[in-house]
Amino acid sequence: MTVEALAGNLRFVSFEQSELFDGLAGDAVDVPEVLRYHRDRLRPPRPKTSGRPKAARGPDPFKTDARPPLRDEDPQLWAVHDEIERLDPSGSRTGYAIREALDQIYDGRRTGRWDFTQLMKTEKTHIGTLVEIWLQREFLFRDGEDLDYEIAGADVDCKWSMDLYGWEIPQEMYQQGSKIALVVWANEYTARWASGLIRIDDAVLRPPGQQRDKKRRLNDRGRDRILWIKPGANLVKNTLLHIQDPKKLDKIVNAKAGQTAVTNLFRELTGVLVNRATVETAAQQIDSAKRVRDARLQLKDEGIVIFGHYRPHPQMARELGLPVPTLGRFVSARLALWQDGDPEKCTKIAGKLWRVARTDDPEEPGPKLPKQGEGQY
Repeated sequence: MTVEALAGNLRFVSFEQSELFDGLAGDAVDVPEVLRYHRDRLRPPRPKTSGRPKAARGPDPFKTDARPPLRDEDPQLWAVHDEIERLDPSGSRTGYAIREALDQIYDGRRTGRWDFTQLMKTEKTHIGTLVEIWLQREFLFRDGEDLDYEIAGADVDCKWSMDLYGWEIPQEMYQQGSKIALVVWANEYTARWASGLIRIDDAVLRPPGQQRDKKRRLNDRGRDRILWIKPGANLVKNTLLHIQDPKKLDKIVNAKAGQTAVTNLFRELTGVLVNRATVETAAQQIDSAKRVRDARLQLKDEGIVIFGHYRPHPQMARELGLPVPTLGRFVSARLALWQDGDPEKCTKIAGKLWRVARTDDPEEPGPKLPKQGEGQY
């Protein structure tokens, strides 16, 4: 029996087992006894409203007379600021790194989870490490001499918090000279993130508390001293978390099969950008991309098409007035043939003009979308 033949019948109970499986895919093997059991879809505990990070959308107004340093007051801090701005002028790369770190900790393909409150305590404390790693992967920062990164010749430490201003500052950041901290924050529930820089010294910190590790947080003057790189930007949404209708969510996360879950995902969430991690969480299978291809076939008779990130799909989505899918994202829509006089936007697919269907349009088979590079035909 091949490992591929078992793909729909096994549940991975550990990272090591799943990695073993991935490495053996396509080979004929004797399956270890630990893997010889039926695969049930995982249904993690329902998300809770308690235990969520504090809601925020960006930095607070100034509370004191303190302000970020001017260029001539701290040229090194500004050099770090300018280098990050040069590498990521729009902030999209930083947002991508944060999104990847969060999706990695949820590990939806193996666990079915999509919400912060579903994580274990040890996992919550690990998010900061993953954000630090993903930022270094994205920007290829060199290792710092004493701190996390070297940026523009300066040692910089990365600090993460899901509560705005909740960064924990260790003693080594200020006891032997003031150090630069790259402070990063994101909130899944408001879909916002921010990043900034601050030079750490005793004057910007609260008095030491009773914590054994002696970590301290910023005081009000410290908050006002942050030199923001991006004071507030939109985070790629965690699709499942932002579903408002519990019936729609139930059809996806409680589906009996991965293919059913993915098909329901695109049936129920038309006009909504869906990222790769959401598809993997719904499918809970290795080949989640195939589940999207199969969903296209299953939804075609209902008139629903699924646009991906490859050309010419984004152009078609844009012409229809839909959100435009970028790398690793999809958007579905129910279509109807466009007629002369129709006020809606339209796009050409398979030689005919199509528009987004109205709620009262009768159901009709949708067009077959072109493959990558085929263009509109």
